[in-house]
Amino acid sequence: MQSPASAAGKRKEFALMASSTPSAHPVRSLREQVTALEAAITLCVAEPNARPVHRLRTMTRRIEGQLALLALLSGVPDYGKPADKARKLLKRLRRSAGEVRDIDVQIDLIESIVPDGSPQPLKKEKTKLQGSLNEDRKGAAGKLVKLLGRKQSELTLALEEILDTLEPVNDLSIPATKLASLTQQWFAHNTPPEPKGGADADHLHEIRKVAKLARYMAENAPKSAKRSRHLARSFEDLQQSGGEWHDWLVLGAIARERLGGSSALTLVLDERSQAALGSYREQLRDVVIS
Repeated sequence: MQSPASAAGKRKEFALMASSTPSAHPVRSLREQVTALEAAITLCVAEPNARPVHRLRTMTRRIEGQLALLALLSGVPDYGKPADKARKLLKRLRRSAGEVRDIDVQIDLIESIVPDGSPQPLKKEKTKLQGSLNEDRKGAAGKLVKLLGRKQSELTLALEEILDTLEPVNDLSIPATKLASLTQQWFAHNTPPEPKGGADADHLHEIRKVAKLARYMAENAPKSAKRSRHLARSFEDLQQSGGEWHDWLVLGAIARERLGGSSALTLVLDERSQAALGSYREQLRDVVIS
């Protein structure tokens, strides 16, 4: 246990890190994110509609990004054990919420490419696929609510233990310039190398996931920190471009399985997937993380 003098010394050390402005406050941000996650869980348990499910999924990722950022900082109390437990639980919740959220996106994508005035074959396939996805969503949402019921208190305890451990450095501040550098280094270190045969779907998907966490790390900076905010927008653009491609890719695979590879809707989805892949590859070439 830290002595009061030791804790005061840590606070002074971190205050010196904040001598240049603007600065980020990662422990305070983590507390806010934990509160937002708990609110999202409460809403999802009551009614797992699209908005709270999306919020739940996003907050699990933001907390994962915050823990990744804190792991890069020296002088932070050791919170490894509860963090390991929290990460495992967050991953389970994220995957479960992600399954529901993905179906919501897929239903909307089908609606966007098959409007009311579309040819009858497309409209029939749209109705069939959306009906199938709606059934999938009911089952996935039910599983999510059950998982939250079983794991909510366990996750709450793990997150509270992390926050209690970090209490001595609650006022930790990081200059925005240092935050930007740390985020860039983390992204470079965690981006998987391109396979020998060239970038495949798994590789491209991993880059997107790393960019998402890097974005959340960079967004610790206040809006006045132009460099960090520009960095966050660059990661967000990369994440969204990759996400759009992946959504079309997965939906095309589902349509192929349930409607057949030669169905009109499957062919349209394949075209959208290829176009989105081209845009994502272009984004990967053009993005400048600096």
